[in-house]
Amino acid sequence: MVKKICIIGPGVVGQATGIVLKENGFEVCFIGRNQEKIDKLIKEGFSAHTFSTFPDHQYDFDVTFITVATPTVDGKIDLEPIRAASKFLGGILAFRQEYHVVVVKSTVLPGTTENLVIKEIEAISGKTAGRDFGVCMNPEYLREVNALEDSRKPWLTLIGELDEKSGAVLESVYQKFASPIFHCSLKEAEMQKYIHNIYNAVKITFYNEMRQIAKINGLDAEKMFKINALSCEGMWNSRYGIRDAGPFLGHCLPKDTQALYNWAEKNNYDASLLKTTIEVNNQLMKKLNLKNAHVIGDIL
Repeated sequence: MVKKICIIGPGVVGQATGIVLKENGFEVCFIGRNQEKIDKLIKEGFSAHTFSTFPDHQYDFDVTFITVATPTVDGKIDLEPIRAASKFLGGILAFRQEYHVVVVKSTVLPGTTENLVIKEIEAISGKTAGRDFGVCMNPEYLREVNALEDSRKPWLTLIGELDEKSGAVLESVYQKFASPIFHCSLKEAEMQKYIHNIYNAVKITFYNEMRQIAKINGLDAEKMFKINALSCEGMWNSRYGIRDAGPFLGHCLPKDTQALYNWAEKNNYDASLLKTTIEVNNQLMKKLNLKNAHVIGDIL
């Protein structure tokens, strides 16, 4: 039974996670590098330590959440913070005999948990994942300004698991939450978090592109977007477009995407995302050797 939880990385995600877990009856401790954050947590009544001050032989936690930052530097993910956390955890798990579950909550690229976190912990602790310790990847879906409230009322909980035992232990931590729980592989959980974020980014970019074109033509973009939220199946049907049905074909979508793009190009409007949409669809059609009688042009 899980009673004690450690949070490595007391940033926005780590603090929100730890505070809510404590509210749900768990004993929570924070470990981090930033002395100011650690001192603040101590003043708020939490157990908190820096990496250098935590006593190795007193690591009696059942579950560890890794919530360190994974910043992008020069266009590439910086994995040094999660590498450092993994090495630290490996060093202290070397002294722990009981089964322990490591939960990666940081956003990491597919394969990171298996190829970095597990390997670093195994190499330093001398223990074996799946036998001596469990591993899960548990993405967070927090909005920074509402992190605490989103932690209290998550839309869902996704548990990427090394094995069923690992997933079962983490699921027991979330028993008091009302949100649905889904299980998948470690790599699927890592990838799903990026799909989640990138979909939001693409949607924002799409509406920004349409907004600029609307403004140039003196149109009320906000009015049109509100109507679109009601009229467009891609907005109100959550399963629209996610089936593995290949490129968009038929009458409306191929002809209308190209018609609007050609109109935008003729008038020197920026429609870069629309252009990419057509290109990606045409490339998939070509790859699958598909033809559509309604395609009126090709910008490849």
